[in-house]
Amino acid sequence: MLTCSYLPRCALDYSDSGAVRFTEIVKLITSCDLSIHDISRVELDRASRLPRFNMPLELGADLGLRLAGPPLQRRRRTLILDAEAHRYDKTLSDISGMDIDAHANNPRQVIRLVRDWLNANRRPGTPPLPGAVAINEDYGAYLGFAQRIVAKLRLDPHDDMPHGDYVHVVVLALPSIEAARGVLVDTVGVG
Repeated sequence: MLTCSYLPRCALDYSDSGAVRFTEIVKLITSCDLSIHDISRVELDRASRLPRFNMPLELGADLGLRLAGPPLQRRRRTLILDAEAHRYDKTLSDISGMDIDAHANNPRQVIRLVRDWLNANRRPGTPPLPGAVAINEDYGAYLGFAQRIVAKLRLDPHDDMPHGDYVHVVVLALPSIEAARGVLVDTVGVG
């Protein structure tokens, strides 16, 4: 969401073997006004045949801070996503009744849901965010520019790179995306 002037943050931004990851996640949650939790990634591990519950645990910490934390934490806004509508009723029924958005594992739908939620929670007086169609177009352009940036920087393949490297590639790609968009806008006589 860098294109919308938000800097995504996640536990993958930090690497400290001396710290408990959950402690770092809670610190990260408390430092942000907005939180997005995708609880769809609870598939069974192939080897152990057990599900991963990190995402619901992190959501629980966020909701706990929002419900009973200091007043600053109670103002937090939260977006909860899942792959299927009401699937959480079977696995995490205590959150039934909350507005959970389903994305069907479709990146375009994820972009629309996150964009609309961020737009609804932007600061008063700020202009609306670009629409989901425009952001999806920018994402498509990003994928084209990213390959060249990754190759030039000699990074790991795009889908395997650490989160910090990914954010760096996005930052480097933004001027090219904006320039490409500017050419298109000038072509249609708007710019």
